[in-house]
Formats: sequence, structure tokens, C-alpha cells
Amino acid sequence: MKKLFTLFCLMFGLSSAQALAADTPVDIIKDGSRQVLDILKQDNGKNTRQIRQQAETVAVPLFDFPRMTALAVGLGWRQASPEQRNELTQQFQTLLVRTYSATMTRFKTAQVNVQPNPVAAAGGKDVTVKSSVTLPGNGNPVAVDYVMYKGDKGWKIYNVSVEGASLVTVYRNSFNEEIRKNGVDGLIKLLQDKNAGPAPAAPAVKGKG
Repeated sequence: MKKLFTLFCLMFGLSSAQALAADTPVDIIKDGSRQVLDILKQDNGKNTRQIRQQAETVAVPLFDFPRMTALAVGLGWRQASPEQRNELTQQFQTLLVRTYSATMTRFKTAQVNVQPNPVAAAGGKDVTVKSSVTLPGNGNPVAVDYVMYKGDKGWKIYNVSVEGASLVTVYRNSFNEEIRKNGVDGLIKLLQDKNAGPAPAAPAVKGKG
């Protein structure tokens, strides 16, 4: 399951202009998945860093990182000051980008199938777009769900689940433990240290959530 979370990187190559032109969450995921795969296919082993940087640059506007961070931090978010929240958001965004973009080119031949009917909640402002991803050398498709909501700036992705395992829930488990031990500042320092070192590995998935 740990390896499956690198599928999150498939959304780190979306074109913000193309996605904003899409009218529905399904269109955004379909168009984005198609474009990211086109980007990844340009990797020739010599331009990998350039491909990753391109993907990172265009993808960030499509995610609501403050909302993702609040969900990942959990109850500790309420304890945090506005300054701490800003720092947590920036550090968590950096962590996600570094963690998942590092391996994105491995999935350039993946096949993505997006289901046409999203599951709506919150009066239609919150939806889950379901998809399946078939990885190279593995005929069994992997269920990947993108949780999105519609705000003032349109539809944004704020969570990704792989085979029922939620990205923010996985991080919340470790973040809550750190906050219990060392407080919000301790979590900020932990994230800063991780981001100052080599690209971190994706967290292990211990269950669905």
C-alpha cells in the first residue's frame, strides 16, 4: 500500500489553464490525467528533473493546501496560531510536492479510467471523483479517488484516496503523535527538517480511512 500512494503524483502535472477551462470535477480529472501522462512521456532519462519541475509548477494552483493541511493536522490545527497555520501549510505543501514528484516518471505508461458520475455531498459543493489506474506490469487496476470541493475559485482537490486509504488520514496519524510530544512548533520543526533533507519517502499505509 505504501507504494500506491505515489499515484498521488499523477495529479502533480496538471495544467492549471486547461483545468480551469473544464466545467466539472470529472472534466478536470479527465483532462488533467491525460495531460500529466503526456508530460511524463516526455521524460527521456536526461530531462527528468525538468519534467518534475514543470509538473510541480503547474499543479499547485489546483490543490487547496490549507484545507489539506488542516485535515492532516487534525485537532492540532485549532491550537495553532495564524502564523503557525501559514507555516504548517507551506511546509506540508513542500513535503507533498517533494515526496510525490520524486517518483512521478515511473508512471508515464499508466492507464487512467475516470468514472463519469461523481459522488456528491454537502449540497453538491463537495464531490468524490472515482477513477482506476492500471500501473505498468500490473493488470489489476488500483482505485484512486479525488475529493474536491467548489469554492470561490472553482473546484479544488483537497484529498486523495488510494484503495480507500486517505492521504490526509495517513499523515494525520504521524502529525498527531508529534503534536502530542512536542506541540505545534515541534511539528513545524519536524516538517522543516524533512524538507531540508533528501526527498522523504511516502508514509506507510496501515489501514483504510
